[in-house]
Amino acid sequence: MTSRPLRVALQNVGCKLNFYELEAFKAGFARQGYQIVPFEAEADLYVVNTCTVTGSGDADSRKAVRRARRTNPEATVVATGCYAQRQPDDLRQAGAHLVVGNGDKARLVEQVQAHLRGIPQLDFDPRQRPQTTQFLSIEGSVEQGRTRGSLQIQDGCDEHCTYCIIPQVRGPSASRPASEVVAQAQSMVAGGYRELALTGVHTGSYGGEEEGSLVRLLSDLEAIEGLERLRLNSIEPGYLSDELIAHAAASQKLCRHFHVPLQSGDDHILRRMNRRYTRAYYTDRVEALAHLIPDCAIGADVMVGFPGETEEHFANTRALIADTPLTYLHVFSYSLRAGTAAQQLGAHLDEGTKSTRARELIALGRSKRLDFNRRFVGRQLQVLVEEEPDPASSLSAGLSDNYVKALFPGRPGQVNQFVQVRVAQARENLVYGELD
Repeated sequence: MTSRPLRVALQNVGCKLNFYELEAFKAGFARQGYQIVPFEAEADLYVVNTCTVTGSGDADSRKAVRRARRTNPEATVVATGCYAQRQPDDLRQAGAHLVVGNGDKARLVEQVQAHLRGIPQLDFDPRQRPQTTQFLSIEGSVEQGRTRGSLQIQDGCDEHCTYCIIPQVRGPSASRPASEVVAQAQSMVAGGYRELALTGVHTGSYGGEEEGSLVRLLSDLEAIEGLERLRLNSIEPGYLSDELIAHAAASQKLCRHFHVPLQSGDDHILRRMNRRYTRAYYTDRVEALAHLIPDCAIGADVMVGFPGETEEHFANTRALIADTPLTYLHVFSYSLRAGTAAQQLGAHLDEGTKSTRARELIALGRSKRLDFNRRFVGRQLQVLVEEEPDPASSLSAGLSDNYVKALFPGRPGQVNQFVQVRVAQARENLVYGELD
């Protein structure tokens, strides 16, 4: 009589890099014979990849650990990620049996197995910045993974924006060797992925001081037979070079989708944030993208309520967003992070003011997203199918290269295939259409 495999459930809190890491953990546990189950299910082992960018990220991370303990009090709960790196004791108090720091993530599966065998694991010092020397890897496809594969090319950050805790919990910028990135991409494509999304803390800094490194990596990846789409998850405006934009405009595989963090559209606030560009420079970069790459989606992170932000400063941000070809926004209210330089700044704003400004920009972002989606009514979009038809509506879902979610009457077995959808109606977050 053989014993059943151990069941592991994994939960991500936070960014797309965290999601990649969770996919890598799934692949690692699957290779060791674990059964991957949903986080809501009863499991023998729960892993939570935490976030600490904002206070809500901290809270969501603690909630996930407590939820795992409630689901199966006999299970082992593991916490890792940025909140785990910053405040490991908080997660132990929430119920985590093992806390793994960011510097040890590549060995997480190994550490968990040793812990389960009763071998004590050394605690890390949260006061020391971690250093990424080994990157998490994915071979082939991921059990219960997404149709679009994620691929990490970089970790850490050297920018030190005054509001941001990430350089302390992720460590200095580190670039993954190009040969390793290409080898993983080849393995993932061979495993069935047709689209790969490149991710990191600061992907634009890939290659460090070696100019053109990111463009060369993109060229190497685009040469992989069978890879049909390549997506950049995010790139800082200071690294959106003319060379990169020209490459994107000429590429047949790089998606027409760029996420370019803004944070503020006011020069005074940008200086207080230690952001190394001006509103004029940011405007020039996104307008160059829109001009050279027709119908490209351009998104931005924007923060409201940074210490010292006046109504005039906020109005400058609102005007920049309204006047530039941005197509969607991720809006955040400033969240004080202990240990950041912004903690020492004066003129912190009240929560009511921050909430009012956030709602205003969220509404503006929704309007711009709807305008973008409307331009495709009557036109055809190539969509990578990501979901089987819903039993109730018979609608399938997929994503275009320029980040438009499409719903359409689909057929079983079309997941991970490209289809042509003629758009009939546009909504704020998606379009409806018919197969062409």
